[in-house]
Amino acid sequence: MRAALFVASLACLGLPAVAATPAAAQETQDQFMARCAQTLSETAGMESYANGACGEKWVTVTRANQMVDALLSLFVAGTPSALDPADVQARASTVRWRSASEGQLAGLNVETTRTPTTRIAFRWSAAGEPVPYDPVEALRVRGANVDPIGCYMLGVGESNSVWRVEAPGHVPFALSIYRREAPTASALSQLTASADAERNIPTLGDLRAAEPDQDWMATCPQ
Repeated sequence: MRAALFVASLACLGLPAVAATPAAAQETQDQFMARCAQTLSETAGMESYANGACGEKWVTVTRANQMVDALLSLFVAGTPSALDPADVQARASTVRWRSASEGQLAGLNVETTRTPTTRIAFRWSAAGEPVPYDPVEALRVRGANVDPIGCYMLGVGESNSVWRVEAPGHVPFALSIYRREAPTASALSQLTASADAERNIPTLGDLRAAEPDQDWMATCPQ
């Protein structure tokens, strides 16, 4: 039980089609487990739960791989920004697009909009289940630097966070994560991972200006 709670707390992104460029994992499962265990060793009282917690975490990393492939297809180095939903759909070709704005991928509902900039969003929800995807760690496994820009808590197990992602072979981009872990079996767990396809990256000051009523912090739970 404590291992599962810790796993949840670690997470607290008109032109010719550009093919998705899935990258082989830069970090093996053993290397990930060692890194995860090191993180646990820095959390008092969690050392004995390392194997179980990190094993569960690895599952959420691998489940996020198709999401990460689709995300990275929009930010390939040497390509221009995607300026409209049609361009997003052409590049994120692994998504099963069923309309001009909606599709599905690996158990996720996918949406692309222009409000006002062009974005892609991956959404999941279920009652009483732990969130089964961890795109932040999945990017790190591929060798990406994923650093917090800002975050705030909405309650126990519920947060909004924005991350700067620098992945090999790709231009930097911002990944926004809304995450809610269900507190009870009848409550809803949710995940929304979204990114600005036009490659705008906010500062902490921008986030605070956009949502002045929220307590944006520079350091986010990981």
